[in-house]
Amino acid sequence: MRVLGVDPGLVRTGWALATAGAGGTTLLDAGLIAPDPAAPLEARLAEGFAAFAAVLAAQQPDLVVLEDIFTAPAHPKSALLMAHMRGVLCLAVQQHGAALRSLTASTVKQRLTGNGRASKAQVRGMVFQLCRLPPQRLRADVTDALALAIAGLSQEGRDRQAVAGAAPRRAAARRAALVAHLGLEAVAGGPPRDDAALLALRLGRARRKRA
Repeated sequence: MRVLGVDPGLVRTGWALATAGAGGTTLLDAGLIAPDPAAPLEARLAEGFAAFAAVLAAQQPDLVVLEDIFTAPAHPKSALLMAHMRGVLCLAVQQHGAALRSLTASTVKQRLTGNGRASKAQVRGMVFQLCRLPPQRLRADVTDALALAIAGLSQEGRDRQAVAGAAPRRAAARRAALVAHLGLEAVAGGPPRDDAALLALRLGRARRKRA
């Protein structure tokens, strides 16, 4: 699965494409989207939208992971401006047709370090470790985006395991319900039987009673 992590911002939007395999997480590509800071808000949003649409077309991600909207009581204007850019990025993802997941900063920290209150330095260190990257200078926007991609891969893995584990439980519950409905309590402790076998056993008993 190709997962594109995106750290949205009106000044700079970092993005990083990653995938997971037997050897761990691999960084495939990364970059920055930086609209002209002197341009009007609407022009910066349009530029950011066009640049991100081009990234989606070039990278073809299966899943896009965006940092969720945060609340900043001390800096409400900054949060509002970031939300503008995040909105046009969501629009680009929808038009492209990729799946979209939002993760909070604390969830990303938890997935990478096991601590939802980890520092940026700790998260950055885990990003380099998990992707087996050599020491290098990367902008915080890019490492944050890569952290989102890694967390998205981790969440997808958890979801798949949950679905795989739920199927046998649902099958067992259906079988138990059928056993109870057919009055075959004695079979419950015996060897596993599928639903057809249980029904056939019930019909056999009914025929013997009529005989």
